[in-house]
Amino acid sequence: MTQPTPEEIVASPAVTGDLDKEMKAVAKPVGKVTLILGGILVVAVAFGGGAWTHSALAGSSTPSRTGQARPSGQPQAPGGQGRQGGFGRGGTAGTIERVDGSTIYVKTMQGTEVAVSTSDSTTVNVTQPGKVTDLKTGATVLVQGQAGADGKVAAQSITQQPARSGG
Repeated sequence: MTQPTPEEIVASPAVTGDLDKEMKAVAKPVGKVTLILGGILVVAVAFGGGAWTHSALAGSSTPSRTGQARPSGQPQAPGGQGRQGGFGRGGTAGTIERVDGSTIYVKTMQGTEVAVSTSDSTTVNVTQPGKVTDLKTGATVLVQGQAGADGKVAAQSITQQPARSGG
């Protein structure tokens, strides 16, 4: 038997039978393991993309509610800005302990008492706009304002929360 020449090899057909049949014979279907691994990969990519999107959108503009370490080693209250129980960009939230003239003393959820100074420009909401004298001892309030170096919050607004029905 003699070896075919390169010209004979190129001139002869590559497949002598049915090409479609031969392709089906060597084709391997996708197995269950491959499908499962593909599904896991899709879920992992979706989870990672969601986590990345959340961190990108949340950024540093969202106040931390977990508390961060203060220089004294004590945890900082929600919001990270107030000295004695900050809320949002400064302020506090808690229960009114007493009202003394234009100063309100609020006990925070952490148990610390915060002095809240008010002025004529402080808005007070007690289900409807009100005055400092409308605030009741024992009521839960949300105070927004700037905390001073002494820990006293200068209130911009105070909102007394509606009483909860005990049932």
